[in-house]
Amino acid sequence: MSELIRLEHIVKSFDDTVVLNGIDLSVAENEFVTLLGPSGCGKTTTLRIIGGFEKPDEGRVYFDGKDITDLPANQRHLNTVFQNYALFPHMSVGENIAFGLRVKNKSEQYIKDKIKYALKLVNLDGFENRKIDQMSGGQQQRIAMARAIVNEPRVLLLDEPLGALDLKLRQEMQYELVRLKKELGITFLYITHDQEEALTMSDKVVVMNEGYIQQEGTPEQIYDEPVNAFVADFIGDSNILPGQMVDEKVVRINGIDYPCIDGTEQGFPPRRKVDVVIRPEDIDIMPYGQGQFNGTIISKLFIGVHYEMLVQSENGKVEWLLQNYDQHEVGEKIGMKVDPENIQIMHKPKSEAESAMEIDI
Repeated sequence: MSELIRLEHIVKSFDDTVVLNGIDLSVAENEFVTLLGPSGCGKTTTLRIIGGFEKPDEGRVYFDGKDITDLPANQRHLNTVFQNYALFPHMSVGENIAFGLRVKNKSEQYIKDKIKYALKLVNLDGFENRKIDQMSGGQQQRIAMARAIVNEPRVLLLDEPLGALDLKLRQEMQYELVRLKKELGITFLYITHDQEEALTMSDKVVVMNEGYIQQEGTPEQIYDEPVNAFVADFIGDSNILPGQMVDEKVVRINGIDYPCIDGTEQGFPPRRKVDVVIRPEDIDIMPYGQGQFNGTIISKLFIGVHYEMLVQSENGKVEWLLQNYDQHEVGEKIGMKVDPENIQIMHKPKSEAESAMEIDI
């Protein structure tokens, strides 16, 4: 896929607060890219700079190889779908969809055809004469998508468009967005703080925090190979523990040596202090005394399809989070085992925000 959008060293401040601190990002044509991070991390500001609603203090924005940093928003080949949809309540569904086309002085027959096409695409055939206040939240979200689609943008910018929907409807719309992206061949740049949304829909996930890009990669790479404690904890549940490399294939955690296969390629020499992430679903429960380490179950929750348990280690220094399909009782003593390929080694954090995500033992 060829590059469509490129950000080069984008810096942006509001008053004395640096919101973006040297952002470099590439988005390929027909790619679904999600900017993921907590509130205040800079993801919406990044989107607004791409859309032309904000200008960077430093850096350049390129679209299809051309510098568009100073180009007004209405001259960029992209459309934005906001969280509140920004629909006109006094207009019908069809009039909302037609608004941008009428601004461009398109013919009425062209507009009529485009409305019909867009409503069919978002599964709202025959709704063009309905009033906006007669439509549900999910339907309004689809109308906002239809209004953006009829303008034939090369890029759709979506700023948390599913945030106001209930869980079931949000999940349904995730599949709809992926379907639309495939059918239309449009590049999607999506903002969310919901890691499930990011992992479900994206070709590439960009994790942001405190104005920096922490990591970017496929959903699988972000989940299975987090580069630091912040990413590991933000993307799913994790056990994040301080460790030290014994040699390239062995890491010491809580005084016990464990084999791992993650040291050589990542550049972790012997005696290097590291962070270790072990996902709760990757810890196998064994009979007491038969695993690599032992503990006692101190709490248990049923989470729909699995049980979530906290296990206190025998030396009392670590509480392990486990997820398992089999039921075990509070107070039960168990052994635990982790396969080497499920031990992920990470560099120690450099920022206070990352350090705050560590488990102190």
